[in-house]
Amino acid sequence: MNISSLVVNVADLSMIDNIKAKICEIKNCEVVACENDKIVVTIEAKNFDEEIKSYKIIERLQGISTVSMVYSYQDLDEEIEKSNNNKIGEIVRKLDSADSKDVVYHGNPII
Repeated sequence: MNISSLVVNVADLSMIDNIKAKICEIKNCEVVACENDKIVVTIEAKNFDEEIKSYKIIERLQGISTVSMVYSYQDLDEEIEKSNNNKIGEIVRKLDSADSKDVVYHGNPII
């Protein structure tokens, strides 16, 4: 689960009601406050890609001057569990515990 909050600055105040309505139509979005030329929006999405997709849609709305992400939370428990239960997690844990003098590089830095 991803949750974020945005402050949307409206360039044309005569369009503010229209912009709020359009934001409410965007999947995962909710207008939670509005004062002067600022609209506070929350995005609650299943994953990072959905969150950014909603953000980009808001950003492209006509009458918007700027969109700023103020807060973002990502629930990474599932991804952490996956990494702890596969060989990549095991390799990373071994590298983390290895002494740096035991690491030998076999690549070519000039490529």
